[in-house]
Amino acid sequence: MRLVPPGVTYLFSRARSADIAYPRTVAVRAVRLYQRDRWRWSVRRRRRSVDDIPIDRPIFVLGLQGGGTTLVTRCLLRHPAVVSMGGNSSFWVATDELGFVRNRMARLPRTLWSAQGRTDVDGSQFGSNHDSAYASHDVFPHYRNTADDATPEDAAVFKRVIREHIDVYARDPQNARFVDKTHTYSLKVPYLEALLDGCDPYFVLVVRNPYTTCFRAVRRKPPQWIRAPAYEEQLRIAAQHWRASYCTALEDGARSPRFGAVRFEDFVRDPAAVVEAICAFTGLAYDPDLVPDPAHQRPFGTLPSDTKWYPLLDDPWRARVPDADAALIDAECGALARALGYGRDVDFEPQVQMLAPARNAEAAPAG
Repeated sequence: MRLVPPGVTYLFSRARSADIAYPRTVAVRAVRLYQRDRWRWSVRRRRRSVDDIPIDRPIFVLGLQGGGTTLVTRCLLRHPAVVSMGGNSSFWVATDELGFVRNRMARLPRTLWSAQGRTDVDGSQFGSNHDSAYASHDVFPHYRNTADDATPEDAAVFKRVIREHIDVYARDPQNARFVDKTHTYSLKVPYLEALLDGCDPYFVLVVRNPYTTCFRAVRRKPPQWIRAPAYEEQLRIAAQHWRASYCTALEDGARSPRFGAVRFEDFVRDPAAVVEAICAFTGLAYDPDLVPDPAHQRPFGTLPSDTKWYPLLDDPWRARVPDADAALIDAECGALARALGYGRDVDFEPQVQMLAPARNAEAAPAG
């Protein structure tokens, strides 16, 4: 029996960054809890009239953990008409994954859950956390959904939850755009389209170099192993995950009129061009203020360890990948990597059409 609510434990935990005083840590956490749980405690979201709120062209930012989706989504969240599951343009550092937060997951069908807390997935070599592995061979079928899996009941639940968040967080619920970046939704484009039939959802896939992404994944975003395999097998699973995630999203996207892709490396080199292209594609009015800038003051609830805004940093991982690791990744991902314009050491013109023109350059040095 839990005697102390988990929010209270989080709020007053002594675990903190060394560069911030404990009272400020508590205050930052309090703001984050308030923003995240405004929906949870809201009375207005329970009204029947919420069903009349329009779901106007919701935007799903797709991609992998560590693949740049947070930065791209934050640019969109700075738009005054945009909301996510935890904030709007006044709190654009909010949690923005509907399928990730436990109290939201409890409202959603399991097909819309993220890759953590998955005690319902049996028979795999992973525990309940499938980060950087949910598209690998072992568990891909548990996360893949198509239009045939959609039911009227699940569609009604999903639409209701989105409408509730619009009602709670939007400045003008009648003219709002909902944005979400739950990573597992990269395997569910036709399913989301079926659930949101009549709402014209948009999908923006953020792709990133596999040599960087897979190498980083086994160090920073690994799954929970029941029994960890050898390093080479962990890297191979991360590479399977990269290839299957992007292959699936691109194949589904080829059949969708509202699907586009951007390369994260192009965003880092020219964020204004990429953000403007995304806005034009999704029907958002572009404003230069959406783009990371040194003049921007981050909301008070930003965690002290959160560096995902200005300045945009060159890839610190790419030059650290050993040749043996790169060869293993290339064996799994090489063909798709080259189609997306990625080589071992350099980027080049992608064969896959991107929303923003590719700006190809030699890989930046680590740092």
